[in-house]
Parts: sequence; C-alpha cells; structure tokens
Amino acid sequence: MEEVQQKLLDIPNEEICEDENSNIESSGSTHSCSYFAKHKWWYQVAIFTLFTLIGEVVTTLLVETYFTKGGKSIWLVSLVQNAGFPILLPFLYYVSLKNNSQIEVIKGNQEPHICIIFLVYVVLGVLLGGVSVFNSFSLKYLQVSTYSLTSTTRLGFTIIFSLFHNAHKFTPAIVNSIVLVTAASVILVVHNNESGETSSGKFLLGFFSTIGGSLTYSLVLSLTEFSYRKIIMGRKFIDIIEMSIYQTLVASIVILLGFFISGDWKNLIMEMEKYQLGKLSYVVILSFIAISCQLNVVASIGLVFKVNPIMSNVFNNLGAPITPIFAVIFLHDKIKGLKLVVMFLAFWGFSSQIYQQYLNHVEAKEEFIEQNSREVSSS
Repeated sequence: MEEVQQKLLDIPNEEICEDENSNIESSGSTHSCSYFAKHKWWYQVAIFTLFTLIGEVVTTLLVETYFTKGGKSIWLVSLVQNAGFPILLPFLYYVSLKNNSQIEVIKGNQEPHICIIFLVYVVLGVLLGGVSVFNSFSLKYLQVSTYSLTSTTRLGFTIIFSLFHNAHKFTPAIVNSIVLVTAASVILVVHNNESGETSSGKFLLGFFSTIGGSLTYSLVLSLTEFSYRKIIMGRKFIDIIEMSIYQTLVASIVILLGFFISGDWKNLIMEMEKYQLGKLSYVVILSFIAISCQLNVVASIGLVFKVNPIMSNVFNNLGAPITPIFAVIFLHDKIKGLKLVVMFLAFWGFSSQIYQQYLNHVEAKEEFIEQNSREVSSS
C-alpha cells in the first residue's frame, strides 16, 4: 500500500481528476473537478520553475558583479546568499494560519522525533552553506559563462544519487544525459587551456570549486527528497517554507563563524568605501543577492516536493544556457566557439533527462490507473 501511495504522490492533479471523473461518470454522477483543481499541479510546477530560473540567473549575475567591482570577501557573499531567510517568516506565518488548506497524502505515520528533525536540518544546512562557499569561489575566479556551463554537472550527480536511494535503473536516456554533461565539462577545461582566458591556477581552483558545489548541491537535493518522503512525511506548502528557513538559518550560522574566524569582518567598512559603484550600490547588490537566493531555495525545494530532485536540478540548470546570454548583455562576458558547443551539449543532456522523466511519468500514471481500477472493481 505504501508503494501505491508513493505513486499517487507523483501523479499530477489533472490525471487524478480525470480518473475520478471517469469513475464518477460510470456511476451516473455529474460532478467534476474544477479547471483550477485539474491543472493546479502544473501551475505550481510552472511557478516554482520560473522562480528557480529568476533566482539562479539574478544571483549569479549579482555575485559576479560584486567581485568584478571591488568585492573581495568570499565569506560575506556566501553569508548573504543564506541570510535572507527572515523575509520568509511572514509567508510562514500566513501559511500556518491556513495549515489545513492542504491535506497530507501519507497518513498513519507517527511524527518524527524533534531530535531527528533537528539533525536533518543541521546536516542539510551545513551542506547548503558549503554550496554557497563553493559557488562564491567559482564566481570569483571564473567567467559567468564558464561557471554556469560547468555547474551543469549537478544534473549528472543528482541522477547518480537518485539511482542509489530510489533504486532506479540506468536507461539509455540517463546514460546519454550523464555522458553529455561530463563531456561538456571536459571541453571547458580544454577550451581554457587553449584560449588562456584565465590563469591556469585560478581556473582550476574555480573549476573544481564549481564541481564541488555541484556535487554538494546535488547531495542536498537528494537528501531533501529522502528526508521529506521518509522522515518528515508531509506534503503541505508549509513544509517547503519551513525547510527553506531552517536550512538557510543553519547555513548562515556556519558561514558566519567562518566570516569571523577568517577576519573578513575587519575589512568590511574599507571594502564598502572603496567599492567602485559606491556604498549604496554595495548594499543594494548584497541585499538583492539575499532575496534572489531565497527565491531560488524555496523554488528548488518546491520542485523537489512536487516532482523530484532530478527535475528540480533540470529546471534549475535551464539557467545554464540562459545566464551566459544575460552575462553578455549586462557584464560584457564573451562566449566563443567551444562554449556554444558546450551550451548545446548541456541542453541536449537536459532534454534527455526530461524525456526519461516523461517515460517514468507515463509508467507511474498507468500503474496508478490500473491500481485504482482494481480497487474500484473489488469494492
């Protein structure tokens, strides 16, 4: 029965309504799901995808602007990527007032112990803090286009993690996706060695920081899904807000310790005064980094809850071919021959994974309808 419930979690409202309506019609009833109810799942996924893309693109461009215009503190820019969680508190309060507006799908399970939940948030928060530090190192030493295209390796790592904890099988589409994103990263290394656009030492530091950030971020998404399905066992929107707040709170505490231990706080006033765009722009840029990051975190967790971590990463990394375009427009970044090839390979890899998710979705739909039909006939 638990497996059937899990399948039901992955079926959009539209298909559940269609199946319900078919059963209702057979019994002679005229009731049907409303248009919004039928498409609610698609609306939610579309909104989360849009917010994820906006958060990813805006954060990347602003962090790069911070460094290119005189910012130097990796710890500071990593801190503001997580310290914006207080802006989610009003949403948490509002959603908590409507705590009964959404019903949990999995029932009959005991509430997990508070210590277990605390441990989950600590682990995820520490890992999320590591992602922010890795990404800050990457954007300090790499061009935006190089960073964005290298970060597509998140998809490969997420697929591998999901294969282990979800017991999925390797399929031609999955293998194709992993090979393509790996080939894209190798081409970027070769391209830098030939073009010399960045010194070898700085490029390697930025490149491996991006790989480390991609690996850690993929682990965060996979653990988020695992803890959500096996420990928290909720399916309310309030779970998304709470997990976002607690993760970023822990990440902020961890990075804040690094900020003070490193001594970066001593140079904060001087850095602000010497910032090329002025003090006001310095504060505005850091503030918008905090806001865009929270938007990205909430949307990414929302996609994990509504779909799965693989698709969350797919939608997140759709910003990879988009961010370089905005970087060319606003930051005058340069995209040459091989980088265009890498963009094509990355998009191809994403397309392969989307196709595989479509096949999984069709299979889950057929199993759900078949199981529902057996239950109706038996009753």
